[in-house]
Amino acid sequence: MLPVKHLTSEKGSALVIALLIMVMLTIMGLAVTNTTDIDVQVSKNYQFYKRAFYNADSGIYATPKVISQCLAERTELTISGVTYLGSAGTFYREIMGFDAHDSDKDLRFVLSGFNVDVDVNRTGQKNLAGSAVEFASGAEGVGVGSAGGVAVFYDLDSLGLGPSGSQSEIIADYGKVMVW
Repeated sequence: MLPVKHLTSEKGSALVIALLIMVMLTIMGLAVTNTTDIDVQVSKNYQFYKRAFYNADSGIYATPKVISQCLAERTELTISGVTYLGSAGTFYREIMGFDAHDSDKDLRFVLSGFNVDVDVNRTGQKNLAGSAVEFASGAEGVGVGSAGGVAVFYDLDSLGLGPSGSQSEIIADYGKVMVW
């Protein structure tokens, strides 16, 4: 009978353990890198949509100025940075209530190379009675004051575009008070 020899040599076990630790650390590093890449992409998308939102919001704030200028001059004005969509004169006719509302966008602004298209819908008007007596009595309402006039109401629908196809739409109400 041959004597049984027990292997008591541990040479190379440290190398195997080190390799296993390196594999685990590599897998963890790849997972962290993947998570970071996803976080960066989410952040980029958020910035793109935020820019689209700000563009749409700018359309909401700029459109009342265009409406006011057109009403004051009784025509569509040539305004830097504003393009009237549709045939000539249709925007003015629509905001005056002469033409029925169409679902097409009426104005275009270009902000940092991105289009902002706004649809303006005249929804109604309200005649305002006004006098000093009404004002002093604490009467409430749109345009209550020392002179009569009319309040014209509009729905504004602004679609702002941003990088990588991002877009944002904002809908707002606007009331224009004209006093005479």
